[in-house]
Amino acid sequence: MMQNHKNGLNTQKKYLDPDVNGMAGEIAVAKYFNRYPDLTIGPHYSGYDLMIAGKKVDVKTTTRNPGWLQAKLKKKVTDADIYIMVTADMPHYTIQGGATAQDLIQQHNIKDTGYGPNYTLEMDQLRPLNVLWQNA
Repeated sequence: MMQNHKNGLNTQKKYLDPDVNGMAGEIAVAKYFNRYPDLTIGPHYSGYDLMIAGKKVDVKTTTRNPGWLQAKLKKKVTDADIYIMVTADMPHYTIQGGATAQDLIQQHNIKDTGYGPNYTLEMDQLRPLNVLWQNA
């Protein structure tokens, strides 16, 4: 987290909560799948957070509930296979569901929810993880 700050990425020094929540969301998903999370600090250029059953998984964590599963417009379908949304209410993290990259990264999903345009799905558009893995 501080490494991201030193590299000029993601956060300002006084606002580390998004980084803390993001890491905790990744830990929650890793725990769900009985995997060990990547705990390295610093920028990650791989485009995904975890490998689960041969799938590249990008975990998105939000403090909004209900919230949105969002990915930046620079994301490509090949960056990750599955996106998972986690809602955060420290110390409680809830996996809300997810979407395949093909479902999320589409022109008609571009919306501005107050932070600029992103690929966006609402919580009721997400699929449960067991269904998501069957169809991925």
